[in-house]
Amino acid sequence: MTTKKKREKLIINTKMWLHREGAAPSLLLRTLDGKRCCLGIYLQDNCGVSPDFLRGVLSPGLLPESVALPDWMIIEDINFTLVEKMMTVNDDANLTEEEVRAQIMQLFAEADIDVEYVDNEPSGTTLP
Repeated sequence: MTTKKKREKLIINTKMWLHREGAAPSLLLRTLDGKRCCLGIYLQDNCGVSPDFLRGVLSPGLLPESVALPDWMIIEDINFTLVEKMMTVNDDANLTEEEVRAQIMQLFAEADIDVEYVDNEPSGTTLP
């Protein structure tokens, strides 16, 4: 009997999710309001990457080498990676909210990660 590996889970709080604003303002963590793109949420919440490393950074490939990225996120060819697809969908202002959510779920599923969306007000008033 084989045991099935438990899939990782990513919870995206849509109130603090930086998405659908176009490519220019998207960051792993935007200092102005503390919002994070889907990859910033994943890196901080699931991988424990410090907000100090994420602030103002455009993509995981620009993080310092000291930040350990999961294997599926290592960028070898920026034009064809799963990460690039996630960034493109996350930032696409021409997609509806429902389309972005569905496509982000599908892309993370390719990395064996289940996505759950919650609509909670952020706790506290301090920025990360």
